[in-house]
Amino acid sequence: MPRALIVTRLSRVTDATTSPERQLAKCRELCEQRGYEVVGIAEGLDVSAGVTTPFNRPQLGDWLTNRLGEFDVLVFYRMDRIVRRLLDLADLIRWCQNHSVAIVSATEQFLDLTAPFGDIIALLVAKVAEMELQAISDRNASAAQHNIRAGKYTGGPTPWGYLPAKDDADTWRLVQDAEQVAVIREVASRALDGEPLRAIAHDLTARGIPTPKDRLAQHQRRKVNGYAWHSGPLKRSLTSPTLLGQVVAREPLVDAQGRPQRDSKGRKQYGPEYIVRGDDGTPVVRAEPILTREIFERLGKELSARENRKEPTKRSTGLLLQVIHCGRCGRPAYRLKGGKGRNPRYRCASAQYKEPCGNRSIPLDYADESVERILLAMLEASERKERVWDSGSDNSAELEQVNVTLVDLTGLLGTGPYGAGTPQRVALNKRIADLAARQAQLSAEAVKPAGWTWESTGEKFGDWWTRQDVTARNVWLRSMGVRLEYEYTEGHPDPAIRLDLGDLHQLTEQMDAAGPVAGWLDVLATMKERGIRGVELGSDEPKIVRE
Repeated sequence: MPRALIVTRLSRVTDATTSPERQLAKCRELCEQRGYEVVGIAEGLDVSAGVTTPFNRPQLGDWLTNRLGEFDVLVFYRMDRIVRRLLDLADLIRWCQNHSVAIVSATEQFLDLTAPFGDIIALLVAKVAEMELQAISDRNASAAQHNIRAGKYTGGPTPWGYLPAKDDADTWRLVQDAEQVAVIREVASRALDGEPLRAIAHDLTARGIPTPKDRLAQHQRRKVNGYAWHSGPLKRSLTSPTLLGQVVAREPLVDAQGRPQRDSKGRKQYGPEYIVRGDDGTPVVRAEPILTREIFERLGKELSARENRKEPTKRSTGLLLQVIHCGRCGRPAYRLKGGKGRNPRYRCASAQYKEPCGNRSIPLDYADESVERILLAMLEASERKERVWDSGSDNSAELEQVNVTLVDLTGLLGTGPYGAGTPQRVALNKRIADLAARQAQLSAEAVKPAGWTWESTGEKFGDWWTRQDVTARNVWLRSMGVRLEYEYTEGHPDPAIRLDLGDLHQLTEQMDAAGPVAGWLDVLATMKERGIRGVELGSDEPKIVRE
């Protein structure tokens, strides 16, 4: 008696016309008529045949891969319940021929690979199913784009700060969630004050603040997983135009056969995020903005400037972490806690290697005080400046997008369905006119890039330094590119100290230079005017290095 494996599949469990029960009943009826022994059922609920093959579905894939020899026939309700793509069916037919397994449809009498020419008929039917799938996909994509541009919520994860709700017309929209909005504004304020995103993320997790995914689960009364906050996703959320109420989208990456690409865990891979725009080129806004454009742009500039700052992952216990380096091998030094009768020290990282460089550790107080002494001697009398955000007026990105779209649209004039007098041409002409009007408006506006400017505070650098804690001072030293190297030499009890203050122009951009640093700036300015990049000092006479 032939052994049958029944295969059922449903893209959405709400589809009652081809419910799993109905599919299973028809398949059992066929098996009984033909005398097949049913040895198993491979069920696939909420599984799309357009994005999966029979071999990578949870249950059916296990049967095909790990349970060879346990069945002789694959029985399914209809061809589109097992495949939706021609190449997938060809692969399945080849596999079945190699393993002597028949394929039978319970409702399509002409579709039976046990009959002559059954494989040819099956491939023809699969091509029709593939064409139907593409038509469905195109209709869904078109409807989704229309609904998005109309400001509707079309399902899926919600942007940070918003939750889905029905309006008076019974249409799903995104509305602000007061709980999340309060968190967003708190986080934005803390980030603009210079607090590291890692520290903010740890704090949100410790306080039990739900992530956007968990907050949506709470709202929909689903299981809350208690996800932790992380600095990377936090930064992406803070710089996402969704905080301005705008719609963003990402297109799935597809392979040569049009299938979505997936990672090792089976998750879809997407291209870069882009802003969805209307016919006139302006961003589509479907929800009330959470942040003002000024705050949003300030955040973008602030977080962009941090990329190379290497902020501490937690509160620093040493002023010079990631600042102090070994002068012998160049590796960073780390803080070594002092034991009984021994004070804290900085020690070269090579001490943990099989072959250390041999440089001794340096007392923490000695190194910290050396840096502070040199730094304050140079900068103490200088007056600090404070960053002030200038909103500016820069629509260059939108203007560039409008220009590109106009080039694309004008290229359609007179082609195919866009001939003179056709309805498509009338609609195209209107869209081009709207974009041209927007182009003229943007071109007429003065361009002044938004960014930070510096204004005097009346506070001396030395007073500001005294007010800061260890973490704030450490972050400042890193952001300025300050580097300290130390090295012990034979016959000298104290190490040689070499302090590099980095780019003095960047260092003094945030202060009105006074005292020794002002003199160095004059020297550097004179060197630049004369094309001198620097001076090399060695055993011979000093050598001038020109640009």
